[in-house]
Amino acid sequence: MSRILISGYYGFANAGDEAMLTAIIESLRQVEENVELTVLSGNPEDTASKHQVRSVYRFNPFSIIRAMNDTELVLSGGGSLLQDVTSQRSLCYYLGIIILGKMLGKKVMLFAQGIGPIRAKWARRLTSFVCNKADLITVRDKESAGELLEMGVAQDKVIVTADSVLSLTPEDKGSGSDLLTQSGLDLSKPVIGISVRPWSGDSKCFQVLAEAASKLQQLYGAQLVLLPLQYSVDVKACEKLRKALMCQKDIFLLNGKYNTEEFLSIIGNFDLLIGMRLHALVFAAVMQTPLLAVSYDPKVDSFVNAIGEKPVGTVEKIDAANVVQAAVDSWQKIPLKQNENIENLRQKAQINSDKAFALLNEVAEKR
Repeated sequence: MSRILISGYYGFANAGDEAMLTAIIESLRQVEENVELTVLSGNPEDTASKHQVRSVYRFNPFSIIRAMNDTELVLSGGGSLLQDVTSQRSLCYYLGIIILGKMLGKKVMLFAQGIGPIRAKWARRLTSFVCNKADLITVRDKESAGELLEMGVAQDKVIVTADSVLSLTPEDKGSGSDLLTQSGLDLSKPVIGISVRPWSGDSKCFQVLAEAASKLQQLYGAQLVLLPLQYSVDVKACEKLRKALMCQKDIFLLNGKYNTEEFLSIIGNFDLLIGMRLHALVFAAVMQTPLLAVSYDPKVDSFVNAIGEKPVGTVEKIDAANVVQAAVDSWQKIPLKQNENIENLRQKAQINSDKAFALLNEVAEKR
């Protein structure tokens, strides 16, 4: 039985990160059903219960060392772990986990990561040094690969795959339909989902989105569903957007603590998703729901470009008329299920787990 430790931003009620963990676990178990998994988490009890794994507190060094000693492979990822925009301290934490794994003689893989932005010179040097110690690095987009190479990471260590969430199996729409109906929606009418997050200077962006959403309501008689992905910070952002809407009729704020399967099913019932959060957009792609992206970070641009689209705007620069026109156009396009780019990304996403077990096979051969 293989033993793997997974490090990431887990146990913090962030739907995107929890979906990544769900996808990583699901894809690993597809390769080896009985693989023994241990997850570093901010809420070990919740993580263990939800995912049927072992879990230890991510800030307990003694528990981490014990868990790492009892494993064969350390996976760092997925997600945007190696960046210094959110926090330089978090960057050092994740680099520390990688180095600790190598010090304890373990195989270490960066798993479907999105790299950067890393701005501080010392942070770039440290990241390059640590990443060159890893046994293998898979990244979710070519921009991340380019960032690693620019920092001096060896090219033969880096493979471009895709975001692990894309490997998730599409969910039946039934549970999402029930949740929406229970919240008061009439699913015989069009439903537009909007997923926003707080960001510097978001007031003007939210005002523009409110103007565009109100216009789409008038054009299509649509119901608007505000869908937070990180509890509770996104709830506040959605409430801020709601106050900016011209009409308060047929607007629904879904602030339940949904799991990955429920988020997928809910979004599968939307006629359109307008999203800032990367994984709201990825959920839409998995569920073949038309999507419009508002970019706040290069990772959003990278994903949207990979599926052959462009963001409808950025937090700093967005126009209501452009959003409305893009929404109208999206309903006239070929359905996403016929988008070869998305299917190719889904296939690439499974490569991450295949590469992880290839490293484990190297361990087995040395015994």
